[in-house]
Amino acid sequence: MKIVLYFAMIITATVASQAHALDRPNIILVFADDISARELPLYGSSVWSPPTGGNTSDVAFRANTPALDQMANEGCWVETAWASVVCSPSRAMMMTGRYAHRHKWWNNKDKGRYLDAKGKPTVWPLYESSPVLIGHVAQRAGYATYWAGKTQMAGDLRRFGFDQGCFTPGELSDKDNPYTDFKMYEKKVDGTKLLFNSDTDQQIDSYLQHGWYWKPHVRLMKHAGNRNGFQWWPHTLESQAEFGLNTYGPDVELDFIFDFMERQQADGKPFFIYHTSHLGHDAFDWLHPESKSKWPGTPVVHWDGKGYTRDQPSVTGDEGVYDDHGTITSPGIHHHVNYLDYQMWLYRNKLTEMGIADNTVLIFCADNGTSGYGKNSSDRQKGTHVPLIILAPGMTKQGRQDVLVNMSDMLPTIAEMTGGNVPSDYEVNGESLVPFLYTDKSSHREWVYGYNGDDQIIRGDLVMKDGKGKWWDVSTQPDDLISFPEIKDWSEVSEAHRTQRDELLAVLPQFDLHASEHDAPGIELPALAAKPKKQRSRTKNPAGKASKAKVSSGAGERKSLFSDNFDGRELPGDDYTIARSAEGAWTISDGVLYGRQTNDDHGAVIRKHMDFKDIDIEFDFRFNGGTRFNFVLDDQNEKSVHAGHICRVSLTPKRISISDDKNGSMNLEVRKQRQDKNLNADAKASLQTVLAATQASAAVQLDEGKWHHARIQLKGDTLSAFIDGSEITRLKSPGIDHPTKTKFGMTVNGSSIDFDNLNAFLVPR
Repeated sequence: MKIVLYFAMIITATVASQAHALDRPNIILVFADDISARELPLYGSSVWSPPTGGNTSDVAFRANTPALDQMANEGCWVETAWASVVCSPSRAMMMTGRYAHRHKWWNNKDKGRYLDAKGKPTVWPLYESSPVLIGHVAQRAGYATYWAGKTQMAGDLRRFGFDQGCFTPGELSDKDNPYTDFKMYEKKVDGTKLLFNSDTDQQIDSYLQHGWYWKPHVRLMKHAGNRNGFQWWPHTLESQAEFGLNTYGPDVELDFIFDFMERQQADGKPFFIYHTSHLGHDAFDWLHPESKSKWPGTPVVHWDGKGYTRDQPSVTGDEGVYDDHGTITSPGIHHHVNYLDYQMWLYRNKLTEMGIADNTVLIFCADNGTSGYGKNSSDRQKGTHVPLIILAPGMTKQGRQDVLVNMSDMLPTIAEMTGGNVPSDYEVNGESLVPFLYTDKSSHREWVYGYNGDDQIIRGDLVMKDGKGKWWDVSTQPDDLISFPEIKDWSEVSEAHRTQRDELLAVLPQFDLHASEHDAPGIELPALAAKPKKQRSRTKNPAGKASKAKVSSGAGERKSLFSDNFDGRELPGDDYTIARSAEGAWTISDGVLYGRQTNDDHGAVIRKHMDFKDIDIEFDFRFNGGTRFNFVLDDQNEKSVHAGHICRVSLTPKRISISDDKNGSMNLEVRKQRQDKNLNADAKASLQTVLAATQASAAVQLDEGKWHHARIQLKGDTLSAFIDGSEITRLKSPGIDHPTKTKFGMTVNGSSIDFDNLNAFLVPR
């Protein structure tokens, strides 16, 4: 069935009277970033995220949220609220009340296109695909509207229905900011595009971004005195004098929001606040450039049982060397959630101070699952399950609500609360929460839906179909909120389960338009290059997978150092580190590790930390669209080489190469010569001699889609590479005999290359 909501007066007299029990209520919608429901203690999960991402049950990394708990108990909290799996499509769902079959934002890097005024194919802005946005609804009802925080929207931000705004980076359109050097820049070095920290001018391993936490980029939209355009903040002599290392972006957002609220109260006008906080999103830590954590620390806050106090940040230093004097927390998403709790406490205090708490609706939710756990995942509800807490004076619901809610429901809810007009022939996929919140109605909707490219995810109260095509029994809630029983035999579940399966399958075709209607309707655009599609089902040790050949090491019995067959989980976990630039690049499905390049400027990096000198490593691999991978052996403490690289084996479908990186291409002096375009002929000849002496290669034929078995043996000054039991090439070079190595792992280029059965052995000398 097609869900089209018609907003006229088609509501009962009871609902109408209760919905309008509030006198044109103010509405504050706080949309946090990358926070799974499990990160809030309220949801009772036995597992949450540690500072480096993944899973932990260590209470030291669990958030403390007394203000949100109080808000949930006085209002209500929804057990199963869904967004989409990643930022852009979730924000599109929120702002439009529609799914991707209408707005065409399928994934962050997979958005529908249209022809702009110059005839150029570009991303279809939401105000073009969906001209009735959440801001427009409130504006047309006579509300003053304000948008603060992260934008991440294509097009003109002034066309989204907001009177004013205070934005921290959602794109990279702020390179000219004169007030902060917490930003990054790219430049080519020896033909390779590299990323640099503007604060230190040092190369970094991250994704291109500008600072939104400490010493943030802040741009104001249509602020007083500049009502038609944008301007940088700080914009006054007073604010410029106060701006610096102690300035925290989330504080700036809230200050401008509170100022807007006060001005609207003075004018006697109701307001709608759309606060899209960055809190929860991982970021480069400019104050600690070497940090391996995903989430930089926040200002320190203290809860005394009645309220919060906050330590004034005190940061000193420059050029990457900073001292926070104990005024900033350690890293971790739990501190981000704690700081959101502090801000929600500030919101409630402000509403009380202004005397409007009894006429203001306060909503707290998030856009998708946590980075390193659920973000970008179509597995079960990892990417879609987010927190939702609503405090609406006069509502009939309190505490936990075992109902289903989509973020698409926010637009029709705001429309009904404000009296905003949505044309009767305009398709909206959300359903207003007003009847549920203000009456004795015990349920809200029959199913919730999410999407990730061409993956569709849908669940009811009994069964769920995830983006991998698997079915799950969701009739009970597991302790970790995700370990539902998989349904493999439908005869073993109830008839009600089977009936709901059929109902959900009947819903999906209307939204399944990724292949047939990917872009804006009515125009002809050349198709984008299709990404290789992963197989939907795999079995362990499938036919065609290479068996482990017995290869004599020539050095006696090998002692096992490490073994991983990637069974029983969906992410690599704490045994590995993944570069920030490889967010979402490494996943596990059916016991296979999948690596795909997600950053255009660098391959996807994964490393296992381990101290060793000699080592013998075996693994299975398959080229599945990817073009190349390096297996590197590094010493992170060695400063004479770039990024600690000691030696590597590089594999493409047609060639295997071995490199002594310490004495060769990654040696800092050699790299300097390679990057020098003014080398004379003698120097160039000398450089080529060095490079030739530190490399070896051989041709191979590795078929796409076929499993092969690799063995990489490092002994003394010799590195050897075997494929399917045969030695292909070896290199004897002094740099390989570096006395210490601290990590090994893969760097993948392209999408994707698959791995399994990783084993490492110590080789006796």
